[in-house]
Amino acid sequence: MNRRTLLGASAGLGLAGLAGCSTLARASVSPPDVPTQEMQDAGWKQTDSSERTLIEQSYGPVTFTAKGYTTTYTDAALNQRIQEATLGRVTSRLALFSATRIDFSPDIGNLPGGIGQQEVLAEVEASARAQFRDRLTDAGLSNVERTGTGSFEVATGESASLTEYKATYKIPTFEFPVTNSETVTIDGETLTVRGDLAVWHHGDYGVVAGGAWVGENFARSVTEEISDAITVSVDVDLDLEPGAYQQEIHRFMRQTS
Repeated sequence: MNRRTLLGASAGLGLAGLAGCSTLARASVSPPDVPTQEMQDAGWKQTDSSERTLIEQSYGPVTFTAKGYTTTYTDAALNQRIQEATLGRVTSRLALFSATRIDFSPDIGNLPGGIGQQEVLAEVEASARAQFRDRLTDAGLSNVERTGTGSFEVATGESASLTEYKATYKIPTFEFPVTNSETVTIDGETLTVRGDLAVWHHGDYGVVAGGAWVGENFARSVTEEISDAITVSVDVDLDLEPGAYQQEIHRFMRQTS
């Protein structure tokens, strides 16, 4: 028996687009404060930054705006490990984190007509949820749904509003060559993707932090008879660790301000 083992072969999840944004202009909003050193030490790299207007609404004579500055990161160390293990077959980003700082003008404590912090934060949260859902869909994920809500304690002392998400991604069927004329077919599979989004108010500005990660491992064994004398087995195991990715992203979320 000729046994060939391939650790981790699949199609990429394509999570890179989860934090899509508008074109970056001259920054008028400060970027969010994230645990940069910890992220770098863990192999994460920044992939994008952008600024956009989230809310622009008139309250009597006052025009209220909420502008956000977003930075996006990917687990480059994980991406490289999977790419090397799969002989270049997987090049997509498998875990993503993004953070947004939102500046209000005027300050939400100075709005007329009794409009206050809770009303504005409710609008900001609704906008953040809609954009997060769109980003999941734009990334090629299907069946995007909210699975729960709750609270999330952050390092600055606030209790953030947390929304949990679930989506699916279909790994297509692909072939792995075992000889010049023979291939082994790896059937596709639908994987679960998880995501969390937290929104809170700190000082005189708002914060949004969240991420998405592969929610389950991909492992499969395929055996093919190449001839009467030769049987080839391909073991597929991405060795993904959803629990570890969730904990890491939660640490980043908790330390964002």
